[in-house]
Amino acid sequence: MPLSAFALLAVFIIISSVSGIAAWLVVGPPAWWAAIGPVGMTFVALYVVGHRLELEVGPRINLFGYDVALLFDIAVAVVAALVGAALVRLMASLAGATA
Repeated sequence: MPLSAFALLAVFIIISSVSGIAAWLVVGPPAWWAAIGPVGMTFVALYVVGHRLELEVGPRINLFGYDVALLFDIAVAVVAALVGAALVRLMASLAGATA
């Protein structure tokens, strides 16, 4: 894999981490482990939408030599992170976990 592919992967890891942790802080339960769900769900959603299904909506920019619909990817990341945080909160409340 070329170095530019690793750079693009790092961008998507950062987008997944930031949106997942932000959604956990807003929606998720207070337990520290609850941040894993939204971050993981966001990364998987970006992988499925961008790499497997190759969906691109909106304007594309050239990022490290690849045409990327970055605004669409960020929107997908935010929605997936919020859904992931809500699911983790629901599972934690059903299990009775508080910390």
